[in-house]
Amino acid sequence: MKDRKKVVLVDDHHLVRAGLRALLDDLGDYEVVAEGADGNEVIELIEQTCPDVVVLDIAMKHKSGLDALTDVKALHPELPVILLTMHNTSDYLQTAIERGAHAYLLKDSAEVELELALEAVLRNEVYISPKLSEQILETISPTKQQVDLQPEKLLTPRQTEILKMLADGKGTKEIAYDLGLSVKTIESHRSQIMERLQIRDLASLVRYAIKSGITTL
Repeated sequence: MKDRKKVVLVDDHHLVRAGLRALLDDLGDYEVVAEGADGNEVIELIEQTCPDVVVLDIAMKHKSGLDALTDVKALHPELPVILLTMHNTSDYLQTAIERGAHAYLLKDSAEVELELALEAVLRNEVYISPKLSEQILETISPTKQQVDLQPEKLLTPRQTEILKMLADGKGTKEIAYDLGLSVKTIESHRSQIMERLQIRDLASLVRYAIKSGITTL
């Protein structure tokens, strides 16, 4: 039998922890190796157990999950952290992503979402409750790695020019014609832009261009 992934669980409600522990036990691939009731306990629990993932409640009395997340990332930047919350507003989501959360899971989510979130963060991916889709479009950085929004540090002047034209709605053939370049060259530039920005789709490119000031709405 394969080794189960170790989970540290921190929530100030005993019944919530018991429910989550039962869910994790039912999944079979995870083992809760430590529990805590406050953000102040997180670092000590991590040092004691060396977990594969941490599940944190946001709203706790003495130290919030967001503050505890900051502590975790300072000492263990690669350790995946899943935040649990009742807050479905964009400000909490934005703060969580900026501080390095790997997953943002609403407490009223379907049970299967916990499993999906765990699988995602252990693949070094980001998972956010589907109910927050509108907030994601409004607030999340266009890449999972929170790239610096200063394009001059990431792109060549030509790539910045092409990105602006893409964000302004121009197609590949139109850009090639306007710049006197081949379609193949524009496609190559576009691929390099996406690779450098770690962006996989046009919609995210447009959001990046707006946020970085390359173009406007």
